[in-house]
Amino acid sequence: MSDKYGFGGGIELPKIAPTPRRSVVEQTALTEAVQAGRDLGFVDREPATRRKPGPKRTELQDKVSIPGPKRVIDAFRMYCTTRDVTLWQGLEMLIEDQESRKG
Repeated sequence: MSDKYGFGGGIELPKIAPTPRRSVVEQTALTEAVQAGRDLGFVDREPATRRKPGPKRTELQDKVSIPGPKRVIDAFRMYCTTRDVTLWQGLEMLIEDQESRKG
C-alpha cells in the first residue's frame, strides 16, 4: 500500500481547456446597442438605489451603547415597557421632560 490512501494509481481526468477571456467591447458599440434597445421599447429595470430592508426611516439614524449598573438599565427598560414605547422613544420622553422642567 504505497499509494496515497490505499487507492491504486487513481483515474485520469480529462484535461479542461482554459475558458476564453471576454473580449473588450468598444464603448461606442455598447452605447449604440443600449440606444437600439431603448428604441425598441426596452427599459432599465434596475432600481435607482438599493434600500436596506426594514421600516422607512424619516430621520437620520445613529446608535448609542451605554454600559451601566444593571439596576439602572433594568429600570429604564421597565420605564419603556410600562409606557409601551421603544428605548429611543423612552429616552426622548425623558429628555423632553427634563427640558420642560428647565423652561
